[in-house]
Amino acid sequence: MRICANHLTALRIILLPLPYFLIYGDKDARIAAIVAFAFLGITDYLDGLLARHEGSTALGRLLDPLADKIFVAVSMIPLVDLHILPIWIVWPIFLREFLVTELRRFLTGAKKQLHVTELAKIKTTIQMIGAGLILTLDTFSDKTVAIALLSGALVATLFLAISLYWRDRYLSGRMREALGLLFLGLGVGLAFRPDQVILIYGLIILGITLVSGSQYLSIGLPEYLRHGPLVFGRLIASLMPPLLTLALMPFAPQGIKTTGLVVLITALEFGGQGLDIWAAQEGKTDISWIKTCIVLPLTLLSLVLGQVFYGSTDAIEIFFWSTAGLCTCYVLVNIWVYWGVSQRVVHRITKWKGLNIGNS
Repeated sequence: MRICANHLTALRIILLPLPYFLIYGDKDARIAAIVAFAFLGITDYLDGLLARHEGSTALGRLLDPLADKIFVAVSMIPLVDLHILPIWIVWPIFLREFLVTELRRFLTGAKKQLHVTELAKIKTTIQMIGAGLILTLDTFSDKTVAIALLSGALVATLFLAISLYWRDRYLSGRMREALGLLFLGLGVGLAFRPDQVILIYGLIILGITLVSGSQYLSIGLPEYLRHGPLVFGRLIASLMPPLLTLALMPFAPQGIKTTGLVVLITALEFGGQGLDIWAAQEGKTDISWIKTCIVLPLTLLSLVLGQVFYGSTDAIEIFFWSTAGLCTCYVLVNIWVYWGVSQRVVHRITKWKGLNIGNS
């Protein structure tokens, strides 16, 4: 069977839980998690090459950004739980991701497009590499390993840049940006203590993420506001369940179970948004109102009732479980309502396995 880009994207999604669980292990498990993240990052690069060579598909356009966002959730949310990065750095990163995806869903339904910018592509790469470097710095007691990795990457990129310039007499903007970021990362690593380097790397990731998001906001937000305060209010309400979950995480019991629920909620929300966008592209009925009219009120009710009957800590855990359950239900409703869209995904997957399943 010939391997295509969608195979690698699906493999990345399937394997992402592995490094998540390894992060919570001992030092050897942490090292294995870093290696696993590096491998999954390589598959992201390779499936991009294959997609450009063979042409992208509708399924690939749904799965690839979903895989990237789940990758960021799996790698960065545990960093908050383990007190490696503060929540005030990580929370705005996910605010940008959820907001831009919601803007894309809305504009797709309005027959408009938010095209992926070059900075957004760089942002995703920086998030992945930055999370790996931060985990490496926390895993080893000194900066030696991280500095060695950055130095090796810089030397390899320099040789590649020189060879490309020698051949073309031209250096692309992406290559110049890569060199600049590698020099910046290495300079920060050499100049500051490990804990300071972690914080600065986090701020660099945050800064690039917010700047890339501002390009989309300048296009999408005016369109939202033009439709009136009610529609804009629905935008804010639709973002509340996952973002409130992230905001409450520092107050919840620490551990892999709590963080697992937060990662699950985040992944389900990204999946639901992706299905909404795909359905909008297919001209299906918009059911995102379920988030604001059903999911959000029920999640907030669970938080209030938990606070009244069980206290703050248990209330947050009840809120996490109820939000995970409701987000799961929303994705299932998506699949049921958009069965004509979703069934094409099933047929693609079964074709990969060499099966032949008819319509049911």
